Amino acid sequence: MDLKHSPERAFHQAFRSDCLQRWYSGPQGLRVLAALHQQMGAFCRPRFGDAWLEVGPVRLLDAEWTRPVHALHADPQSRTLAAQGDRLPLAAETFSCVLVAHALHDAEDAGNVVAEAARVLAPEGHLFLLESGHCGAAGRRPLRRALPGGLRRSSRRLLVQAGLGVHRQVALSALPAVLPAGWHRRLSHLDTAVSPWLPVLGNSLLTVARRRDLKPIAPGASRLRWSREGIRAGGTSQWA
Repeated sequence: MDLKHSPERAFHQAFRSDCLQRWYSGPQGLRVLAALHQQMGAFCRPRFGDAWLEVGPVRLLDAEWTRPVHALHADPQSRTLAAQGDRLPLAAETFSCVLVAHALHDAEDAGNVVAEAARVLAPEGHLFLLESGHCGAAGRRPLRRALPGGLRRSSRRLLVQAGLGVHRQVALSALPAVLPAGWHRRLSHLDTAVSPWLPVLGNSLLTVARRRDLKPIAPGASRLRWSREGIRAGGTSQWA
């Protein structure tokens, strides 16, 4: 269903986008963004000629950081690719790196969003799934939104169902967003040191998965070609 046929969904997505924009300009959001770039750089360093895809309400891949690659941002309000995360008008096995950030909260089916991201992921490519309890839509399960990200949804299950292998799950921040900005600044060093070891209790959770397409080597692809005429009965060669 398109957003024009679902005004309530469009309102929630617009609210979430504005809220995330403000949050990423604050101390906690900036710290999460720096940690995200660090984690992505460990698996997908920007290389000239690569194609990257970002799916979500806000654009987190800075153009300066992704300068060597061709990066697309998919969202109904995006300037580069106006599309829903569960219906990407893209060819399969196209992108070496896919980031799905804050795209599962308002999705009709979170599994379809992850499946579409896995479909356009190239062999040996990496998929990064970023979830956060910040900026939840008002009136939607307030008790559930109060739980840490690792307890609200099983990211591993969605990725495994999409045929991907989970490589790492790390919390980028464990501090609740309701803390004042001053406390976030005071506790920033503690949060940076503790968060990676508490993925289940993290409020901003990053799951890293990889697509592995291991194909058996065909007999004709071997560089060692033996001739049957060069082998005699009894296992001795003609040169023995």
